[in-house]
Amino acid sequence: MIPELSWLSATAALFLVYIFGEIVTGNRQYKLGDLLGPRDNLAPYSPGLGRAKRATANMIEAMCLFVPLVLVAVLSDRTNQWTELGCMIFFFARLAFAPLYWFGVPVVRTLAYMAGAAGLVMIFLQVLPFTGA
Repeated sequence: MIPELSWLSATAALFLVYIFGEIVTGNRQYKLGDLLGPRDNLAPYSPGLGRAKRATANMIEAMCLFVPLVLVAVLSDRTNQWTELGCMIFFFARLAFAPLYWFGVPVVRTLAYMAGAAGLVMIFLQVLPFTGA
C-alpha cells in the first residue's frame, strides 16, 4: 500500500478514537438508561462532553478535506514526498489535537490545528490543476 493510503487508514482509525472519546465522556455524564432512550430530555452537556463533541465535529470537517485530497493525489498519480509528508503531518497534528481539545489546552491546541491545516495545504499544492506538479 502506498504511504498516503496508509496514513489515510491510520487517520480513519484515529477518527474512531475521537468518537470513542466522545462516547466515554458521554457515558460519564449520563446514566445508561438516559442514553438508551430517545435522548429528548438530556441535561445540557458538561464542558468536557461539549469539548469532546466539538473535537469530533472538527475532525469530521478536517476529514472532509483530507480524504478527497489524498484520494485525488493517489488516483491522479501525483503522490510524492510532499503528499506523504503532508499526510504524516496531518495525522500527528490530529493525534495531538484530540487530547488538547478534550482537556481544554488553549494555545497548543490551536498550534496543532494549524499544523494539520499546513499538512492539508501541502497535499493540496500537489494536486492543484494546471500546476504540473
